[in-house]
Amino acid sequence: MIRRLVLFAVLCLLAAACTANSQPSTTAGEGSTTSSGLPDGTSTTLEPPTWTELPGIEDLPQSVHDELLELVRATEELRGLRFVDPPMISLVSEAELEQRVRESISEEAEDFPADEALYKLLGLLEPGTDLETLLSDLYGEQAAGFYDGETGELVVPIRAVGFTITQKVVMVHELTHALTDQHFEFEPKLREMFDADEFDQASGYLALIEGDAQHVEFLYVQSLSFAELGEFVAKVLELETPALDAAPPFIQDALLFPYDSGLGFVQRLQSLGGWESVNDAYLDFPGLPPSTEQIMTPSDFGRDLPRDVGLPPLEVPGYTLQYDSVWGEFGFRSMLDQVLGEDIGQVAADGWGGDAYYQWFDGQNTAIIIGYQGDTAADLAELEDALLSFARTSVPEEDWVWVESFGDILYFIAADETSVGESLLAAVRA
Repeated sequence: MIRRLVLFAVLCLLAAACTANSQPSTTAGEGSTTSSGLPDGTSTTLEPPTWTELPGIEDLPQSVHDELLELVRATEELRGLRFVDPPMISLVSEAELEQRVRESISEEAEDFPADEALYKLLGLLEPGTDLETLLSDLYGEQAAGFYDGETGELVVPIRAVGFTITQKVVMVHELTHALTDQHFEFEPKLREMFDADEFDQASGYLALIEGDAQHVEFLYVQSLSFAELGEFVAKVLELETPALDAAPPFIQDALLFPYDSGLGFVQRLQSLGGWESVNDAYLDFPGLPPSTEQIMTPSDFGRDLPRDVGLPPLEVPGYTLQYDSVWGEFGFRSMLDQVLGEDIGQVAADGWGGDAYYQWFDGQNTAIIIGYQGDTAADLAELEDALLSFARTSVPEEDWVWVESFGDILYFIAADETSVGESLLAAVRA
């Protein structure tokens, strides 16, 4: 469900705390092995840097180059890794940055009609809403910089006089992406998951990636001087987000999930085993497989693996199978939260054991079937009750919806056309 939304998560919305004894970060002198004391009390020993210049920015004033290099070194020290190669940095105007974000969304536009039809079928998106315009406005408004994994390029805005404190914070976040991608090559793995319709797995992996950068950003903010921190907080308080505020709650949740939940996940790993545990997660994740459940409940990581819920082969005449994927615990949680409230959504989604779904689309109408298994019979019953309430409350009256369990599998079926929904129900009952 959150496939299209998390794919374009390019902004970190920061809510970071600081400690009373925070001190400005320092960069160790070159030519010696460094040991960096981090704000959380851990330390990391790094080999000396092997390069001292950043390519591609020769036309910038030396002071700006030095400022960028200082941010690179600060990111390395906080993350406990050295860049293998100098990061590629593209400095653009704020207008150019927004345009690049909007263009990246337009490149994926062919799938928006099916996504939009599904969200409207479920009552999560108001009739008449154009999903592509909504997301383009949302991400265009929020973009403060991004890492382009396909090119290995950091794209950030800059003023002629250099970086503001908020831009420095964003740079540390994006530099962390470039750094970890050089070491763990997450971009091709993430893209492969999306291309294979492994959306819940990709959402979990993205939460690791964003949570990692969020935690380094958190440490960087802790290292600011009181004057810098005051300036940063003042800028954050001035931030206006009308597009985000107007977006449906499930879209807001999908945007924030990899940052908020990912931060908690990475902080737990880091507290248990330092950065080595976080590094290991990059290697473990593609093979576990991960899920949003393991991000939302970090204690489940590596042990409570998703069940393989097999749906029977199904066809809908006149429709194309759009997606064959997993809805995921976060998918259920966000849809239920918007309609029934967080108290019901959290309880009903917790206990997710695994699921599978198909979505079909004919260019105008859509249909979906989800097969769900809970960790226990009680978990299945809780979600069944919640989905029944959701169906009565959210799905438009002119559409068709059905919720029913057969044995240990709970089915949720919805369709724009009654005949399609009834044929799907008959197929799973057969």
